[in-house]
Amino acid sequence: MTYAPGELERKGVRGALWQGLAFASGRVIVLVTTVVLARLLSPEEYGLVALALVLMAYAETIADAGVGQALVYLPKTPVIARSALLLSVALGAVLAVAALLAADAVEDLLGLDGVAPLVQVLGVSVLATACGAVPEAIMRRDLKFRQLTAAPVLRAATMGTVTLYLAFTGHGAWSLAVGTAAGSVAYAATCWFLVRREAPWQVWRVSKSAIGENVRFGAPVAGSTMLARAIFDVDYLVIGIVLGAHALGLYTLAFRLPEALILNVFFVLSTVLFPLYTQVRGDRQRLRDGYLKSVTVQALYGITAGVGLAVVAPVLVPVLFGQQWEESVTPLVFLALYAAARSLGAGANDVYKAMGRPGLSIWISVVRLVVLLPALVFATQWGIVGVACAQMVVAVVFAFGMQAVAAKVMGTRMRRMMRAAAPGLVCGAAVGLVGLVNLARHALGPVPTLAVMVVAGVGAVYAVLRFGYRDLHDEILGLFRRNQENPGAADSRTS
Repeated sequence: MTYAPGELERKGVRGALWQGLAFASGRVIVLVTTVVLARLLSPEEYGLVALALVLMAYAETIADAGVGQALVYLPKTPVIARSALLLSVALGAVLAVAALLAADAVEDLLGLDGVAPLVQVLGVSVLATACGAVPEAIMRRDLKFRQLTAAPVLRAATMGTVTLYLAFTGHGAWSLAVGTAAGSVAYAATCWFLVRREAPWQVWRVSKSAIGENVRFGAPVAGSTMLARAIFDVDYLVIGIVLGAHALGLYTLAFRLPEALILNVFFVLSTVLFPLYTQVRGDRQRLRDGYLKSVTVQALYGITAGVGLAVVAPVLVPVLFGQQWEESVTPLVFLALYAAARSLGAGANDVYKAMGRPGLSIWISVVRLVVLLPALVFATQWGIVGVACAQMVVAVVFAFGMQAVAAKVMGTRMRRMMRAAAPGLVCGAAVGLVGLVNLARHALGPVPTLAVMVVAGVGAVYAVLRFGYRDLHDEILGLFRRNQENPGAADSRTS
């Protein structure tokens, strides 16, 4: 399928809007759940669940053997879809059984009592994730982002409802583990309902060649994603093992806001951008132009949001979570800046995959992990603040490295990458300056001060774009206006 000029861009904007709507709805539910749990659970309980969730996240990352990404990239044939489903369900079942049997050994290895039963419960989440990978990929492959919106919203609603009910009835750490598993089951069931007419149920009708194609593309993707997950969560493991559950609880809460407000946004954008890049991978110029535009948008959002979160952290944490979490303030400052740095490298992996070179992500991730792990272990001597600072420094270095590789792969200059990120850097500096000035005038009280800082930060960003980057300002408004004026027309125009 080919798209008329500008049509794919509009589909991308609409896809990002629908996925953003689903993400925002889900994040509101998750944020409310986090705030309530912070007031019901101790840092130790919070830390235990966080560690169990990290272990399960590693399993979920490889549970579909990368076939979800393979389905987006490979030719659209029934036998490839059936083969993908067979692979993902089989591997998911193996990992779920492994979680059940190895939970006690994991608890002994980590030296933290109470982790084993949480790992066993979360094994259900692994199996559900594997079962839902194929229908989700089918929806993304066909750019049906509007229909897919229901799945993450229902997952968040189910998780929040179950978690809060169990927390209020005194089930402690179990509440979040069971709620997470319930949300994963709801997500998989919704995805299958959405593709019921296209569901590749006949898994016995597969071929060796189709399985081979899925594995050849999916295995490097799964490996890359696994390494990316290890990079993303290795700090939890280091803190849990070296500093204990109490420190991990404080650090986990500090990470929740940059993760929810910034890092997960890039995950949502990735689900939209990878299929779009795949559509134009044969047109190098369109791919370059689209990628540079995505760098501009992601840096603009990520840097301004990260810097803004860092400057409001001293006011935000006590207001939102309570005084018992005040030790999370300084780590949150560095983790917010870490998220801002990650935004500079966001999207590079999607380009590698779209161009059929997922192995690049693996090599970059291996180098990053080799650098990051000893840096985090060394930083534990300064507690969770040291770990957060180490994360930020490494993120800055590798953000530029990933973009340099992306520039080389696409045949463009690093100078163009820097120009694309410039609006985000300038807006971030403006937000930081405005935020610090308002923070120094902390005389209005916590809530009014927080409101003033947010409004002033948004105003600073608008002013920079309006008067410093007028073309970008008009382009962003133009995309949204065209999408709102004619939301359905582009869906019917294919050639």
